[in-house]
Amino acid sequence: MSMFKKRERRQPELNMQSLPDLIFTVLFFFMLVTTMRSVPVKVKVQSPEGTVVTPLKKQSTTLYIFVGNAPGKTDSVIIQVHDKYVPLSQVAASVANYREMLLPDERELMTVSMKIDRHVPMGVVNEVKMALREADALRVHYSAVREPKSKLE
Repeated sequence: MSMFKKRERRQPELNMQSLPDLIFTVLFFFMLVTTMRSVPVKVKVQSPEGTVVTPLKKQSTTLYIFVGNAPGKTDSVIIQVHDKYVPLSQVAASVANYREMLLPDERELMTVSMKIDRHVPMGVVNEVKMALREADALRVHYSAVREPKSKLE
């Protein structure tokens, strides 16, 4: 009866040809940006809080030292250099061995990142610092967590 016929409209199909390329690009981006923790932490460390916290610039030449309590114990202090437990007398030798494994150009860029439990006595920290001086590791980075801002500010 009407003059105009109603046409059936079809929904256009979604083009799926570029979807694998997009997924691959996003996956590749996340693989480049994400850093994996290469050093397993075996020491119980409760980081101190700080107001001025800056990230490390180059992590490939960073040696990690963890100083804290043994898991399950609160009275003994354990030092972990990279991925091994080390007595205090062997810290300088371990740092020197790590330095020798680096390329000659990277040796002067080597940074020691120390993550120290807030309850470790300062005397132990000073002895570790003296061992780093013996090993000629003078770039030291102290790890901390950012202090939460107070509600009044």
